[in-house]
Amino acid sequence: MRILLSKGSQDLEVEVEPEGSAYRVTLGDRTHRVDGVIESAMRVRIDARPVEGWVRRQAETIVVDLHGRAFRFRIRDPRAPKLARRRSLEDAARGELHAPMPGLVVLVLTHEGEEVEAGRPVVVIEAMKMQNALVAPVAGRVRSIPVTPGSAVETGQLLLAITPAEA
Repeated sequence: MRILLSKGSQDLEVEVEPEGSAYRVTLGDRTHRVDGVIESAMRVRIDARPVEGWVRRQAETIVVDLHGRAFRFRIRDPRAPKLARRRSLEDAARGELHAPMPGLVVLVLTHEGEEVEAGRPVVVIEAMKMQNALVAPVAGRVRSIPVTPGSAVETGQLLLAITPAEA
């Protein structure tokens, strides 16, 4: 699986491939073997060296805390890198929630016609063995939900549309 991570204006292409019970991770021209428990707190071995870190999601950003430093990355679709940068704020203002990465819809926490508050979790997607609760970008009434639990989604696919509340 190819992943494009953005840090500021810099892009880092990452390729992750299963290799037995571990993963082969290629960052640029360097390849590493990663095995261990990968969740929100990670205890892994990278090239047989133990590493402990934490990963958390903040909106559309993945934050990796490692050795006392926080590294912030935005996951982008390598097939449409410029589109992913441009759309997110425009989509949120329109009340649209799009998949930030390829994955599987695990839960839909609302229904059409329901009033939701901005920041309320509305859809849960599983990607890379992590579940991510995506939140309503604006307060308003849910207009449409074109996905159902079990749906496979691609980066940028519409998950939910909200008619913004009148100010």
